[in-house]
Amino acid sequence: METLISVIIPVYKVETYLEKCIVSIVEQTYKALEIILVDDGSPDRCGLICDEWGKKDNRIKIIHKKNGGLSEARNYGLDIAQGIYVVFIDSDDLVAPTMIERLFAESQKHEADIVECNYSCFTDVLPEKENREPTTSTVCTSEKALSLLLNESVFKYTVWNKLYRREIFDTLRFEVGKLHEDVFFTYQAFGKSKCIIKIDDCLYYYRQRSGSIMGSSFSIRNLDSMEARKRQYYYMKENYPGLTDKAQSQAMGNCLYFGQKAVLCLDSEVREQALQIILDVYEEIYNSQPIHESKKQKFWYDLAKWNFRFCCKIRNWLKIGL
Repeated sequence: METLISVIIPVYKVETYLEKCIVSIVEQTYKALEIILVDDGSPDRCGLICDEWGKKDNRIKIIHKKNGGLSEARNYGLDIAQGIYVVFIDSDDLVAPTMIERLFAESQKHEADIVECNYSCFTDVLPEKENREPTTSTVCTSEKALSLLLNESVFKYTVWNKLYRREIFDTLRFEVGKLHEDVFFTYQAFGKSKCIIKIDDCLYYYRQRSGSIMGSSFSIRNLDSMEARKRQYYYMKENYPGLTDKAQSQAMGNCLYFGQKAVLCLDSEVREQALQIILDVYEEIYNSQPIHESKKQKFWYDLAKWNFRFCCKIRNWLKIGL
């Protein structure tokens, strides 16, 4: 028998796109799938569409629940998932027909716990056909993968372009009530893995739309990402000391980014609140250990410590960091 793979799809206010997403999963070349549609209290026709598909394909399971957000919906799916591996797909996106087959093949070839593929973004224009050239793989230990994740170069924080071994979730769930939940989650998942692979094939198609979470305008809630990177820094400090400097630099750079966004985008009252939150995190991380960075980067970090608002304004004026 083929290895069962659970595909978890949180569903909320995507009735325009949901059918195409489900079709791209149902038509996967890898057939041993458990497809879990989690209707997260969607007020449109999404619940009905899920139920209709449940009647068409016996691999599909439906959960109807009160709205609780993306993380909670994913956790509900994990609670009933029976697969040896797990894939997450967002309900307005599309995947290449061979995505799961190719990710699974790589996981078997290298006994990997996580396999990630490339993705491309699209709006209303259909994505290009998938790459069918021979796959090139980057095979990493957890520490090497975490180092590349901190660079945000080879590996990305996105949850939905990956195949995961089910054991990763034995003691790990998604943080409920946070934006940028992928940033809270991914470094911990990598830390629980022995072998992580990146393949260069573009197999996931991410839909960009104005009404999505990622397409929403900047608000104080976006600072959740900063909190996630602060936690990540302390996680590295405790578990991967060799990555502490890199995690510290990333966290402080993230604070500067949000400070610049706050100065540019927020009304005065909210701006002051946001800048104080950002400054508190920045100073905590800055003071936690000596900074080992280039002179140029250390100049910006020291300037921000001296006068955070002024530093953000200067960087905006020079068009640095945004």
